[in-house]
Amino acid sequence: MRSDRHHFQRLMSMLGSVALTLVLATHAQANDEVRDPRITVEATTFVGRQDANGVASFQGIPYAQAPVGDRRWHRPQPWQFSPGDRDASAFAPACMQSGSGLAWYHGMMRRVGINPAAMTGPSYSEDCLYLNIWTDLAAEGPRPVLLFIHGGSNTGGWSYEPNYHGQSLVKKGLIVVTVAYRLGVFGWLSHPDMDLENPALHDLAMSLDWVYQHIAQFGGDPTRITIAGESSGATNALHLAISPLSQGRVSGVIHQSGGWPLDGTPSPAEASQRGTLLAEALLGADATLTQLRQVPAEALMKASQSVYANFQFDPIEDPESLPDTLKTLAIEKRMPPLTMIIGSNVHESLMYVEPHDQIENYLTAQFSTKKRQRMVDYLKPFKGDKEKINQLSTATDFLCPSLRLASLVHQSGGRAWVYRFDRIRPGFEAIGAYHGAELPYVFDRHDAWLPSAPADTALTASIVDYWSAFIAEQVPSSATGPAWPAWSDQQPTMIFDQAAAVSAHPDRALCNLLASH
Repeated sequence: MRSDRHHFQRLMSMLGSVALTLVLATHAQANDEVRDPRITVEATTFVGRQDANGVASFQGIPYAQAPVGDRRWHRPQPWQFSPGDRDASAFAPACMQSGSGLAWYHGMMRRVGINPAAMTGPSYSEDCLYLNIWTDLAAEGPRPVLLFIHGGSNTGGWSYEPNYHGQSLVKKGLIVVTVAYRLGVFGWLSHPDMDLENPALHDLAMSLDWVYQHIAQFGGDPTRITIAGESSGATNALHLAISPLSQGRVSGVIHQSGGWPLDGTPSPAEASQRGTLLAEALLGADATLTQLRQVPAEALMKASQSVYANFQFDPIEDPESLPDTLKTLAIEKRMPPLTMIIGSNVHESLMYVEPHDQIENYLTAQFSTKKRQRMVDYLKPFKGDKEKINQLSTATDFLCPSLRLASLVHQSGGRAWVYRFDRIRPGFEAIGAYHGAELPYVFDRHDAWLPSAPADTALTASIVDYWSAFIAEQVPSSATGPAWPAWSDQQPTMIFDQAAAVSAHPDRALCNLLASH
């Protein structure tokens, strides 16, 4: 989970070449048989942990050298394997951030009367380019791989938030990988003296390369890698899929609650200007990038919060990593024929609306007089200013761009399956089907502090079925749920509520209205 969006603060050809070593050392603990799985990759033996259900996890595996000192804002360099054992039984620190990811959880919990003390966060470090793998070493055959990218406005969050652990999906026949990447100014700085743009996108590309090269040792199929993410993680997954850096290694994309980059991302000029201003703010007008690399991480982060106010950290246009932005591909109708699941939640923006916010002020700030009246008429069935603002804000930033993306993929010869997540947990009426609400269902990882009913258990099983089938076969299906038609001109949509059902998208009229002149 997490908050995301500027307006809230505005892969079996490789098997023959791979050596696989699986040695299980057994010991007893708490009357359950627990094994320390050992997997050798090149010269290094990673020693992980295995739970009572047979799921092995390998945590804190470095895929790149620490991007610190002189390596700050350079291309990530591959981690060098060395002979011997390496402990992979504990997660690495999260990437340097202000703590906004944890703050998001705490804010959400307060809104529904849950003690924030029930949720704790990780430590933070610039040395953070690690990934985590969940697998079943007893399972047969190479298995499809999910590579999940966390969200957090590209400024917060971490790869092992409680909802992102892969045990349940592994039991569905998958390999789950979650990855960390540089955040905020550490991952997205642009500066005239830099030799690359979008450092964090390079991080994600290197993690994908690591998975492609080595996931067979863990039982994975490198020819079947689906990349997924939620919010900024969704936008990063999509940008990685269309980037030359991915080298065609992506089988499918799952895009949850993203969308806004179709309307534009920062221009290279604006991003570079902000980078120059950051250097000047810290070191004066004659500051160099070399000097900026020596500034302590905490000072960089503190200064960036004011210099980058109202700036959305997203990939910028760049010949090497992103030759065409999503907006350009959309305008020129050159979207690659991707295979995707795309969706959003019905109340993405609700918990960010303040009690004093008024729909009249929102409409005045966003629309012309003529269009404003049409919006007023459309919003009449909705009760209260918060519900009305949520409708428009959710549609503008998440819903409507996501539907446009689905149509572009369909028109390009690709396939997209669209969903809307409507389920409101018991007692969560104040925030509804909030931004990130679908994640515990996708991973079947419901926090103990999240209220659940039998309907949530059934819905989880259905969503896990659809996602697992998509990752394995590139077509979502479920033994217990309805058939899910691919997106077409009829706009068929899976609605996930107390049960799953298919209909034409309920909000298509709103998106048409927003697109009108």
